[in-house]
Amino acid sequence: MNFDFKKRMVWMTSVVFAAVVVISSCNNDDGLDNRRRQQPVPPENQEQTVKTADEVLGLIDRVTIIKDTIDKDNSSVVYFYFDQPIDHKNPDAGTFQQYCVLHYVHPDSVTVLHTQGYSIAERMYFRQADLSKNLGGNYLEVEHRYYKRSEIGDSRREARTASYWDYNTAAQSTADLHDIVTAFKATNAFNGKWISTGVSKNGILTSLYAYYYPNEVDVYVPFCAPFCVGQETPGIGQYTTQQCGKGIAAIEKCWTALRTYLLNPELQAEVAELYKSDYPDNEKVQEYTLQVVKRIIVYRYMRFMFQKFAYHQISEWEDVIPGPFASALKYYMFASLGKDNFKKKLIALRKVYEKEGHDDDIDDFDYEEDTYDDYEDYDEEDEKYWNEDTPEEQSDSKTVPKKILQDIYHIHAAKELGYFLFDWQWLLNEGLIDATDLNEFYQWQTSKRYNRYYGVTYDGGKLMNDFLQFVQNNRNDKKCRMLFVYGANDPWTGAAIPDPAADDPYVKKYVVPSGLHSGHLNNTSHYSESDKNYIINTIRRFLSVNL
Repeated sequence: MNFDFKKRMVWMTSVVFAAVVVISSCNNDDGLDNRRRQQPVPPENQEQTVKTADEVLGLIDRVTIIKDTIDKDNSSVVYFYFDQPIDHKNPDAGTFQQYCVLHYVHPDSVTVLHTQGYSIAERMYFRQADLSKNLGGNYLEVEHRYYKRSEIGDSRREARTASYWDYNTAAQSTADLHDIVTAFKATNAFNGKWISTGVSKNGILTSLYAYYYPNEVDVYVPFCAPFCVGQETPGIGQYTTQQCGKGIAAIEKCWTALRTYLLNPELQAEVAELYKSDYPDNEKVQEYTLQVVKRIIVYRYMRFMFQKFAYHQISEWEDVIPGPFASALKYYMFASLGKDNFKKKLIALRKVYEKEGHDDDIDDFDYEEDTYDDYEDYDEEDEKYWNEDTPEEQSDSKTVPKKILQDIYHIHAAKELGYFLFDWQWLLNEGLIDATDLNEFYQWQTSKRYNRYYGVTYDGGKLMNDFLQFVQNNRNDKKCRMLFVYGANDPWTGAAIPDPAADDPYVKKYVVPSGLHSGHLNNTSHYSESDKNYIINTIRRFLSVNL
């Protein structure tokens, strides 16, 4: 099995130390090239106190160090691989290497296990999750199997048959976490309490880790974790149109803008010209009828409204919502204002408003370019792995977008995590689209095409229903402590767990009033001080009492 990381050089803080490692690797016949294989220290020889992440990993026999460094706060950080079985039920199926990072402080400190459901990004300076920053202590981040550096087997697109995805399951992924936690706990370097956490898909994995391995860690804290019990779960789409921004006049203006577009053929024609001008060399796009372009714009509008709610405060973009007399350019740009490059698109749209005047705005606006943060979790190093799933990139309902990371998520959704649909029905009910439009939107969005394309089978919602039942029964079973955190304006909250009883001592659910699809506790525009205090204090109470 070949891995791209074979060409990586180990980053060393000492020239002398680097020379020693290179010499030792030259005598190594395990095919690890310049990576440094840690030799385990027998338990009887382990010191009770170790000082660095490098020393900690030397206690574990399944670790290969990739890079060790000292962070800007003088803490010890190591990027490493952990050897995992491809199939935890069948060791003969082979192994893969799972990419991880450890920030180490002290053996008696709390350890935060962060499940990273897409990929771990290497930045100039190491960045741990805000939950870990607020609690202090050790931080262990684990990349999800199949993703980026944690590939399994032959990951070329042509090799991805149905059998290739057999091990892309929650049972296998949580077994990865179980093996890592078990190995780390077996040392004398992690004697404090353990917390498992993650955001979004990572939060789902955190939750399912509790389901498969209850009480293996002391507290499970999933942020923004949706639980879709079907491949066309309606709750998320309905939450987007009916609950996100509820009571805010600007949000009703968004839906009024969409109605205006759908009721104005002249505006549709102008927008279609703008759309085609973005694809001057695409013969297929140039031949699109007005009806096809209209569907694409409506699909974009719904998808990007979903993204704006999930990732950006309404106050950031309410001043560019097109009013009833807005130009076609304003409509088109607003409909295209999605997650990626949000800052640049937003500034460009504001410049259009400045040029054309903003008499249809809600309020005047004043901004500086550097005051608008990029989408927080967007990693430009991963840009080559992402392409938005847009209808214009598809030739038919069986076509799967040419992606890497998103393929893995959608296939997992098509097997057992479930998926959702936008709230197309309200447009049909108002006579703004017809049944043919509705069918096209269903074909574009449904994850069932992944079932057809890859030959994988959906479990009918069994895992998600079983998990929700597990949470409900936990009050009596007393298996683990869980704190679920959601954002009030995050569309994914439409698939949140049902509210537990107010006096439930084991399961808590907290909805952050200004919260988005984010676990960044230290972002004061998302989390107030009282929000953060509630979350941290609840975790500390959970940690203080054993089940």
